[in-house]
Amino acid sequence: MNKQNNHIFPKLTKRQIKYLTPCGSIVTFEREDVIIKQGEQNYDLYVVLEGEIYILDPYDNNKFITCHRAGEFTGDSDMLSDRAAMFRAMAKTRVKALRIAHNEVKKIIARNSELNDIFIKAFFLRRVDILERHEGGYTLVGSRFSQSTFRIREFLSKNYIRYTWLDTEKDQASEDILLRLGISQKQTPIVIDPDLNVYRNPSLEEIAKHIGLSAKEVQNRYDVLIVGAGPAGLAASVYGASEGLSIITIDQIGPGGQAGNSSLIENYLGFPTGISGNELANRAYLQAQKFGCTISVPFRAKELIHHGHYFELLLSNGKSIKASTVIAATGAQYRTLNIPGIKDFHGKGLYYGATPMEARTCKDENVVVVGGGNSAGQAALFLANHAAHVHLIIRGEDLTKSMSSYLINRIVDNSKITLHTRKELKKIEGNLTIEKIQLYNHKTKKEEFMDITNVFSFIGATPSNKWIAKLVCTDKDGFVLTGNELSATSIKNWPLNRNPFPLETCIPGLFVVGDLRSGSTKRVASAVGEGSMAISYVHQVLP
Repeated sequence: MNKQNNHIFPKLTKRQIKYLTPCGSIVTFEREDVIIKQGEQNYDLYVVLEGEIYILDPYDNNKFITCHRAGEFTGDSDMLSDRAAMFRAMAKTRVKALRIAHNEVKKIIARNSELNDIFIKAFFLRRVDILERHEGGYTLVGSRFSQSTFRIREFLSKNYIRYTWLDTEKDQASEDILLRLGISQKQTPIVIDPDLNVYRNPSLEEIAKHIGLSAKEVQNRYDVLIVGAGPAGLAASVYGASEGLSIITIDQIGPGGQAGNSSLIENYLGFPTGISGNELANRAYLQAQKFGCTISVPFRAKELIHHGHYFELLLSNGKSIKASTVIAATGAQYRTLNIPGIKDFHGKGLYYGATPMEARTCKDENVVVVGGGNSAGQAALFLANHAAHVHLIIRGEDLTKSMSSYLINRIVDNSKITLHTRKELKKIEGNLTIEKIQLYNHKTKKEEFMDITNVFSFIGATPSNKWIAKLVCTDKDGFVLTGNELSATSIKNWPLNRNPFPLETCIPGLFVVGDLRSGSTKRVASAVGEGSMAISYVHQVLP
């Protein structure tokens, strides 16, 4: 890491250390003592008073990362959750340090704005720097043609987990590892941790438990349960937790939602050069945790039950969570292409997001992007930096009705993108992966064929509403009705003297925000606004 960056490795002043001293205890370590072990959860923060602490990467043969000297401190963003330490801290010399307990760090961040700024900046930048500069972490061995491999890659990427992927289709190292472990290709994918424990075709729940992404303990009842960690859910998490509410936020895979699949969001207020959906989500994830919000993945909502004065969410793992109010932020998914056998290609050439993870699989190949909205435009521009050529397929005459003008101008100006109008994807062919597609040209009334290995689909939206479908009222497309959109018939059994609040459903205390809500504007900024606004109404519902 670059020691010249004072934000990543700030040196605390004597005044700041004096403030912190009553919050911890003075400890000493001898040379080569291990201070923080990799895999340790709820590890403490150490402010170096004398001596030096090495930070080593156990995933890469204890490679040197950095050295903390007097006034500097250990730790990264994993300290704000139950995630396991990804590094080893060791005393280079005899060390005298101020040890501050894991939970005490959160309290300091909450009450001291100066130290909050120093710690949060350092924690976030350290995590980003490591992800950008260092491979290593967990090792995933699996085929690019395996849907299970894709599922694990997506999960690790969305949750900012360091990992190295060895593709069994082309990486010789993967063959050597499988041979050494006595594991056949049919038993992949496998995940190997730094202690060389091997997990064969693990579930996401198993991986999350090992890393520390799932909440160990659940309260008897929370003030607010937020289901979905996209922009709307994360905004509600940040605002609710910052206002002292007890909140748990769950998601079936990780922070970001549909927006997390956007390679670059350029029209979000405050980011003139743009920001990727994944980075925006992880900034919000860290922000929510610093205020004390519990965020747990991968929790899949099965059914929400209303018990009158509280709600109970049944999870697919057999457990349940109780809360006084619920904010539903599960959003919508891109509609599955109506093509026979299409599900067989998901993760094997067919994708519903365009991030660096997907871009790696289509480097120097011809790809197709289906859709005419902003997400499709962003994907086409991003993929043009990696693929040999990008073909953008739309059914309409042009992009003006569905895409922002700045994206249209860039697409027209990009020689690696070809826009195909009045065309529709009708068929996908291939064995292990996509090899050829069939288009229908509505202008010529003829079929066209293209040799294509990767298809990215960004069409339509299907609400993720199954878990609340029995409770709420929806429009004809399944999006949930709230506030003034509810008809008199919808609320004929409404038990309160007041009308439903904006964003509130036909069930008191159950709110819907973001893309799941009927009539919502499908924009990140709108989702964030709704998430924060819902918290103001939650305060009026809670006793």
